[in-house]
Amino acid sequence: MIFLSFLRELIKSLLTPLSLFWLLILAALVFHRIGKKKIAKWGLWLSLFWFLLISTPFLPKKLLATLENQYPPILSASGNRAPSMSMDSMVHILILGSGYETDERLSYCSQLNSSGLARLTEGMRLHRILPESVIILSGSADNNPLPEAVVSSMAAQELGIDPTNISTNTEPWNTKSEAAEYLKRFGTAHKLYLITDAAHMPRALMHFRNAGQTPIPAPTNYNIRKNNIPKSYTDYFPSSGNIHFMEIVFLEYIGIFWAKMGGN
Repeated sequence: MIFLSFLRELIKSLLTPLSLFWLLILAALVFHRIGKKKIAKWGLWLSLFWFLLISTPFLPKKLLATLENQYPPILSASGNRAPSMSMDSMVHILILGSGYETDERLSYCSQLNSSGLARLTEGMRLHRILPESVIILSGSADNNPLPEAVVSSMAAQELGIDPTNISTNTEPWNTKSEAAEYLKRFGTAHKLYLITDAAHMPRALMHFRNAGQTPIPAPTNYNIRKNNIPKSYTDYFPSSGNIHFMEIVFLEYIGIFWAKMGGN
C-alpha cells in the first residue's frame, strides 16, 4: 500500500506538462554530451514543440472542455435545464473535498481554496432550491489541525446555512475513499447530488459508480466557458494559464487511468 502510494505520487510528479518539457531538455543535453548531436537537436526541437502545445490555448482548452462538458450543470427549478431536481426530503447534496490552508487570521471561507469555495457555493445554491435536503461535506485533515469537512461546515455556517442541515465525513482523503465512506454511512437510500469540479466529475462518477452509487452529477467551477475565446492576437501567445489547464487535464486522465487499474 505504501509502495503504491509512493508510486502514484512519483508518477504524478513526473507526468506533468512542464516535467515532460524539462525531461526532454535533459535528454537532449545528455545525448549532446555523449556525442549524439543529431538526436540532441531533434530532442531540443521536440521540447520546443511540446512547450508550444501546452502553453498556447489550442490543445489545453480543447482537452479541458472535453472533460468539463461531459455532464451539464444543474440550473434552478425555474430554468430550462433542471431535469434531475427533486423535492424529496431524502435528498443528500455531497460536496467533495478539494483542500484548504489553515490561517487563523482568515475566515473559514477564506481558508478554503478556490475550488472548495466554488463547490460549497454550488452546494448551498442547490440546498436553497431543495430546502429539505442535507448538505454532506467531505474531507480529512491531512496535515491541517482540522478536517476539511469541518472547515467547510464552518464556512457554510458563516454564509448562513443552518448547522442542522449539515453533516460531515471527516475520514475520506481522496475521491475513492469519499465514495466508500458515503456508502458506509448512508447506503443507497437517498437521492444523491454529487458536487465537484466539472473537470473532475468524470473521474468522481467512476469511483461512485464502482462503489454502487448512482449520483446525479452537479458540476461546478468551470474553467472553459463558451465565450472564453481569444479576443485578441495576444490571447494566442504562450501563457502560464494554458499550462495550468493542461496540468488539470493530465491530473484527471492519469487519475482515470489509475482508477481503472484499481488504484485510489
